[in-house]
Amino acid sequence: MNNETLTNSTPPVAMAAANDTPQQQWKGLTMDELRMRRAKQLVIREVNRASLNYKLSSMRNNVSQNGVRGVLFNNSTITGLKKADYAYLGYKAVALLVKIFVRRRRR
Repeated sequence: MNNETLTNSTPPVAMAAANDTPQQQWKGLTMDELRMRRAKQLVIREVNRASLNYKLSSMRNNVSQNGVRGVLFNNSTITGLKKADYAYLGYKAVALLVKIFVRRRRR
């Protein structure tokens, strides 16, 4: 066999591996890096889930101690409201009161 048949029978992948230059090398993540990223995301998801459960349990306790008012009018809720929000809430409250008074008059 001559050299031409050997080079022609060599698969292109093997030839590319033999002629690797820094520009042709694999630029993706290794399996270890992929595993570490996956593990990191799983930990982040578990921490977020635990944080959400903690917040929900504190809200449940707040509701059980103070009723719905404890959730609706805590400091974080009130500080986030703007003037338009107060106007909308006022409109809804007035509409609810009007509806209650109209029903009472009909009786």
